[in-house]
Amino acid sequence: METNHFAQVIEVIKSHEELYALPGVFGVRPGFSTVNETLPVIILVLEGDSAAENYPNSLDGWPVETLPASPLELTFGVLPLSAWEGLLPEAAPAIHYKAPDPARVALVEMNVSDINCHVGPDAGWSILKPFLEGAKKTLTVAMYEFYANHIKDTVNGIGDKGDVSLRMILQVDKNDLNAEAMLTKSFGNKLEFVKASVSGPNRIFNNSYHTKVAVRDSESFWLSSGNWSPNSQPEIAPGNEQTLYKLGNREWHVVINDKPLAEMYEKFILYDMEQAKSVQTPEFDPLMPDLLVPEDLLQEAVILQPHPFEPTRFTGKPTKVKPLMSPDNYAVEILKLIEAAEEKIYLQFSYIRQPSTATFDKIIEALSKKMAEGLDVKIIVGTNQDAAHSELLIGTRNWKRAMFHQQSSKLHNKGILIDGKIAVVGSNNWSSDGTQYNRDTSLVFFSEEIAAYYNEVFMFDWNNLTKEISKKNTVTPVIAQENAPVPPGMVKVSWGEWYGD
Repeated sequence: METNHFAQVIEVIKSHEELYALPGVFGVRPGFSTVNETLPVIILVLEGDSAAENYPNSLDGWPVETLPASPLELTFGVLPLSAWEGLLPEAAPAIHYKAPDPARVALVEMNVSDINCHVGPDAGWSILKPFLEGAKKTLTVAMYEFYANHIKDTVNGIGDKGDVSLRMILQVDKNDLNAEAMLTKSFGNKLEFVKASVSGPNRIFNNSYHTKVAVRDSESFWLSSGNWSPNSQPEIAPGNEQTLYKLGNREWHVVINDKPLAEMYEKFILYDMEQAKSVQTPEFDPLMPDLLVPEDLLQEAVILQPHPFEPTRFTGKPTKVKPLMSPDNYAVEILKLIEAAEEKIYLQFSYIRQPSTATFDKIIEALSKKMAEGLDVKIIVGTNQDAAHSELLIGTRNWKRAMFHQQSSKLHNKGILIDGKIAVVGSNNWSSDGTQYNRDTSLVFFSEEIAAYYNEVFMFDWNNLTKEISKKNTVTPVIAQENAPVPPGMVKVSWGEWYGD
């Protein structure tokens, strides 16, 4: 039976409502001590530069500590006590997604015989560029971000030749405001461009059209955890093979040459475009602020990679592949995979959020159970993992720190490996929205060979680039003031670059 390490602290917080009224206190929550990370404490989350001496050192025998509010907390609020108690207060969001008629397009397992596995930053753009340039008739693209100049130049170059039609659905934000106009100049009447529906009362998806898929000529497709952004698809100049980590994110990608599976994805993208056109969508979502982080955090990792991880193409032997999508079937199928694991489960995600819905809660609980049963569980998250969510998973779900690591280099992956036999590659974040309410897609490969390929990359990262998750390793960025100079020793990064998408 699980133990909630914060149960007594929660009761003390409830009995001292005056804490919320203290000057400068933005919220109150349980947590672990910054000195002894096995000791539960009461944490006062502060807004602004409040002096620590204004607050009690302890209450009812429990230590009190102060922490600055993170940009996530300032924007979305401190996690409510109900989350720490294991309750799930949130109702399903009012999205208007309706799955397509299976007679039109269905998610079905297929056997595939030509799969090119590769990872970023090692070999992302070197595979994607020739894939795009190989189009002869059509490119059908679903994308969250599209603002890397070298990718825009490549896509525009394809349009300038006049032979290829482009159909694209994109989540348009401040980085992509000119995307449609830019593409119209190149593709003219061979462009069909639709803005994804992720905001407003009639939205189809909750807050993100987050999938990353490009289908070429209805015969092959590229699928990834990474966007068409400078961090997800960096250009790696010759001579930089050993200093990859400062150049771009860890991402997992695939290119699959298989007409039935390519056609399935193409039909789904066209279906999403059709649905989005029927909904009036606001111009774009409110802009998230830029952030400031310490400059030395973004310097090159100490370890040098002996060589890039080269792409590997698996051909000939049929591989069973199961497509997953959210909101359709991702959460249900991932839960089945976790529950069926017998030996080991490896996860690498940009972040893992606390569950706010019953379905995602079952996934988190299933993983907790596998840890308790003694399976080899290894979980990697990025530097943008929020400390409160980590503490909740450790303190209320009994996630073991030895199994829960944070990666120092850029990490944007959303990958799963199970029992050395199954690999999951795709764009689904581990949050309630990412598993259930946003448009995302992943592929399950039932293949020891493909699992071994990604396992080698995972273990390199685990052994060389990670440490046990800890407050001491956690960096809390600050919100950058608009038009203000960047302070010495700090660098400005976008919200999406730090917190992922």
